[in-house]
Amino acid sequence: MTAQTAGMPPPWAIPALQWLLVQLVTGLTIALAPAHSPARPIAAVAVVALAASVQQHAIQQAFAGVRVGGPIVAMCWVNVLNAFDLLLLSRASYDAQVAWEAKKTREKTTHKSLFRRVVWGVNTVFNYRRIDTPWQIDQLPAFDDSDPDYVPTRLRYVGLAAAKVVFALVAVHMFTVEADEMYVADAVVMLPTDVRTVLVPGRGEGAARRVLVQSLFTVSFGVICRAAILAGYSSYAMLVVALGFYEPVEWPPIAGSLTDAWTLRRLWSRSWHQIFRQTVVSNGNFIASTLGIPSSSAWVCYMRLAFAFAVSGLVHLGMDLAFGVPLAQSGAMYFFMLQAAGIVVENVSQHVFRDTINKMSPGWRQGIGYTWVIVFLLWTTPVWLNPLVHQLHREGVRAFSPFLCLGSGSWVL
Repeated sequence: MTAQTAGMPPPWAIPALQWLLVQLVTGLTIALAPAHSPARPIAAVAVVALAASVQQHAIQQAFAGVRVGGPIVAMCWVNVLNAFDLLLLSRASYDAQVAWEAKKTREKTTHKSLFRRVVWGVNTVFNYRRIDTPWQIDQLPAFDDSDPDYVPTRLRYVGLAAAKVVFALVAVHMFTVEADEMYVADAVVMLPTDVRTVLVPGRGEGAARRVLVQSLFTVSFGVICRAAILAGYSSYAMLVVALGFYEPVEWPPIAGSLTDAWTLRRLWSRSWHQIFRQTVVSNGNFIASTLGIPSSSAWVCYMRLAFAFAVSGLVHLGMDLAFGVPLAQSGAMYFFMLQAAGIVVENVSQHVFRDTINKMSPGWRQGIGYTWVIVFLLWTTPVWLNPLVHQLHREGVRAFSPFLCLGSGSWVL
């Protein structure tokens, strides 16, 4: 008789509970402890210990057979960084929130009950963008770029969110294909998985066709990633706003417009989601200050840049593991660190050729920028994408289509 059949909890139950405790300890501490309370460093040590225990359980195969194990462990450490920011760096507190709201509305608030404190604390821990708080991130997408103060009514918000969900789900369906679809196997076998081969492909016979197939997979992957994020966020936002738990202003768009992405920096700081922005920026600044780098130094920006993409790489490495991609084959870290390197190259190029760039019309400048971003992503994304495609195809899972939304692949192969 196994432990589980004898009434014991499954092996993943304890690390899952510890994962939740990381959030609960952080939330209760910022809700109840003053900004400079000695309880905060103690809470920070506690969440590190909890995360280490989650990691240890993962090593001991507590998540064996449970594919969400990778993301659970990765997000646990992200939540530790989130806790460091809330507890020790930003030093978020309920009293500061109340004072900020009173200053904003010019009305004295009396909402200081224990229940409200606890609800605020737990909510803030999951409010990674710090929306409607004194610590709200910059670059938060507006509902209307032409009128940043515009907020839709509840009914209009729910209707637009529903439309986004439908649109996103249709996009996911159209840009995915069954593994046993004709020509899919022929397309998958053309994708290399070795990092060096992906980044420096050979020229031989059929090279042009391989580049075409690779590019089509990459476009579908990008569409599906964007659509999946939009569908998940909009579904939850639609529900909680419709039920009256939140106001529309508390659930702004998950990401900015792709029309703003004429540089890599703008792509990742405006057009893509900014869920981890506050967490990685504050911790990156802390690391830089610990190393003695002056806050006015350009090196601080590069420290933040490297740290942000390293954290993103680790999170998405966990996602790869959840999809069954072996650790040694995952290209997530390569992809995200290449984005950091690309932004550095972009910054240097803009500085070196600044006189020429300044003489260009906005149309030319943006056109060249869009071309650069598209080419760079088509070049770097396969490092991460290809192992994932091969794994999903081996398992017979519906995945990214090399034929876009055009059905049969005869026109490609």
